[in-house]
Amino acid sequence: MEITIHKKDNKIVFDLEGSLDIYTSLDLKSALEDNVKESNIDVCINLDRLNYIDSSGIGILIKSLNYIQSLNGSMCVANLKPSIEKIFKVSGLTTYFEILSEDEFTKRYKDVINQ
Repeated sequence: MEITIHKKDNKIVFDLEGSLDIYTSLDLKSALEDNVKESNIDVCINLDRLNYIDSSGIGILIKSLNYIQSLNGSMCVANLKPSIEKIFKVSGLTTYFEILSEDEFTKRYKDVINQ
């Protein structure tokens, strides 16, 4: 999995590409812990190039959300492909995570991703 990180002010976007699974979920955990240390941060996990997610990937997203909320921050996920969105719906994660469409993501984070 490839992780690209975009930062500006109190916003961070993590672009994920490939698979978020048992083999790569710790990479995301490390990237988040290395880059998210201050309070009141706004984090978005962009999944538009994610091809696959398993229970380990979902677990790390939940742990990440809890970690960021413990710092009084917010976290969303964006650009879910239909197959990944189905996993989020079936597992009840659509009520747990703020999920942004492509348009919502672009509007909210354009200053971060277009640097």
